[in-house]
Amino acid sequence: MLTLCVDTFLRTEREVTRVEKEEKKESKGKGKIIANKNKEGKVISYRVRVCLGRDEHNKQVWASCTLPRPEGLTPAKERKEINRLAEEWENQQRIDYEQEKYRIAAERKNRDKITLESFIDNHWIKKHVLDGKHTPDTISFYQSMATDIKVYFKQKHPGIKLSEVDKETVLDYLSWLRNEARTKKGLPYGATTIQHHFSTLRNILEYACYVEYIKEDSCAKLKKSDRPQREPKEIDFLNETEAVRFMECLDTEEEKDYWKKNHGSQLFWKTLCNALILTGLRRGELVGLQWGDWNKKDLILSIRRNVTIDTSNKKETDPEKKIHIGLTKGKSIRKVPISRYLSDLLEALKTEQDEKYGTLLPTAYIFCRNGRPYLPIYPTEPTRLMRKYIKRHELPNMSPHDLRHTAGSLAIQSGANVKQIQQLLGHKDATTTLKFYTGITEKAAKETVNGIENILRPTKKEEGEKKA
Repeated sequence: MLTLCVDTFLRTEREVTRVEKEEKKESKGKGKIIANKNKEGKVISYRVRVCLGRDEHNKQVWASCTLPRPEGLTPAKERKEINRLAEEWENQQRIDYEQEKYRIAAERKNRDKITLESFIDNHWIKKHVLDGKHTPDTISFYQSMATDIKVYFKQKHPGIKLSEVDKETVLDYLSWLRNEARTKKGLPYGATTIQHHFSTLRNILEYACYVEYIKEDSCAKLKKSDRPQREPKEIDFLNETEAVRFMECLDTEEEKDYWKKNHGSQLFWKTLCNALILTGLRRGELVGLQWGDWNKKDLILSIRRNVTIDTSNKKETDPEKKIHIGLTKGKSIRKVPISRYLSDLLEALKTEQDEKYGTLLPTAYIFCRNGRPYLPIYPTEPTRLMRKYIKRHELPNMSPHDLRHTAGSLAIQSGANVKQIQQLLGHKDATTTLKFYTGITEKAAKETVNGIENILRPTKKEEGEKKA
């Protein structure tokens, strides 16, 4: 039952204090009516708040509303009218609450009957994977993994309910992945493939918990030793000598008909490689750069896009439909500083493209398709061009992503700290930077060991100085 807690304009100060204490004591845990006043102290409306009951976690469920102050009534009639309106509202809220509880109970009863396959197809895929937040590549990956998961459960546990996927069921699935599963070529699954299947199943069960179809995620209950681990991947990068030779080849490479046919001139490739090794950009970020992202005055590149190939329709041939351009907004836009040398290369490339296509708008792509300045090259194009380049100059085998790792390792040698490298490479978590780029070079490791020895054996250093 609701209680009018504040009605100061009708009572004396002493009476208000007494009544408020009584009402506060009486209304504890019950509904309340509180008068809302303006700056002049005049009541303009009433806020009604009521406890409807407790949820499944034993927490109180509250509802509230604001009622306008009735006009033209005496104080006594106003109190009576407000209490009547509040009671009507409270009764309706309780009816709605009970109906909602009944609906949820009925729905939960039906949820207990839903199969894993039905949940994947009708809920996880439709409402989570296809929610507009995932790239086509991610959607295609999840759909492929989900298909494999459904095939396994259809064969080993036909008609299994979502609520029946317990810890033992997950362990059986992992055992099958490790010992029985085979690729299309008949080979056992690698550690990375097993980890992909497990992480997809875990994503499905996590979403099922989130939408309250199940109470616990069985994958999360596994011990760390039971969970599959991705194969440790060695970081490939150019050492200092190799990186210098790589740059020298860019500077001395002669103009060839190949470049004229494909991208206008060798300057296109020279600028692309310098951008990779001097900024550490991912190849999708690189090909997504537009001329409007280059701040010539402040020597800054703004990373606003990531270009990927849409693998959901492999038969598509139209470049505009085959690529997916993911946009970043607000604080997610990364500002990458560039050197004056790279800025000069961009200036030369811009001049070359303006002469070829006419004055370009800021929305034209820096690394555009030949003849189509407002369409980026495929993100696989730098990889294809890199293979030809290293073959021509007999350079170490590498990929565009190896130049990103090279940028990280050279940044360490130049004295950059972890936070600076994290910001440069766009890592969300400094743990990634620490994992891959701290102490990555042999030279840095040797310097660390020598530094420790100099601290522990300073006499050795002093003797060397005396001999000199």
